[in-house]
Amino acid sequence: MSTTRRKYAPRLPPGQRRDQLLDGALGLIADGGFDALTMEAVARRSGVTKPVVYELYANRAEVIAALLGREAERATAQVLGAMPTTDFGDRSPEDVYTDTVRAFINAVVASPDRWRLVLLPPEGTPVEFRQQVALVRAQVLEHVSGLAELGLKALGDTGLDAELLGHTMLALAEMAGRLVITDPERFTPDRLVAFVGQVAHQLPTRPER
Repeated sequence: MSTTRRKYAPRLPPGQRRDQLLDGALGLIADGGFDALTMEAVARRSGVTKPVVYELYANRAEVIAALLGREAERATAQVLGAMPTTDFGDRSPEDVYTDTVRAFINAVVASPDRWRLVLLPPEGTPVEFRQQVALVRAQVLEHVSGLAELGLKALGDTGLDAELLGHTMLALAEMAGRLVITDPERFTPDRLVAFVGQVAHQLPTRPER
């Protein structure tokens, strides 16, 4: 008489196991919203048994808190990493902004589930996470507005409002991120970046004397 041995998930270091479980949780939210996230569903999605999940997280709330904290941290690192320093080098302000949006769109394409949570939060997203995203956005906006002011100085006396330009630049990048998530076949990265470049190069410059 033969018996079938139950397959167990290979042992992983706690850090890798947490990432595995949180990746599974993120996929569940992307597919079905927060209601789809249960301890059993996380285990099934991650290819482990429920006791493995409970070894690291006591309950669903802990999974959600850990996931949202991780995704907020990684999203912040991605967006700030896409932004230039205050030194444009030999690039024009228009090209700097276009390259920044290109890097951001590439980050969104590389991690669509993460950015869907940030840019298109599903129903049931905890208020604390929405508040955290708002704080990060304010930080990014301050940085973008500073770059807008620096770019306008390089362009000359354009008469544009640097603060409002910063809001516009950020809103345009966020729009591009949402479109590449919701309809990637229609709004490809190349199409979006080309449009952003066209808009950026429409900025007025100081007249030649």
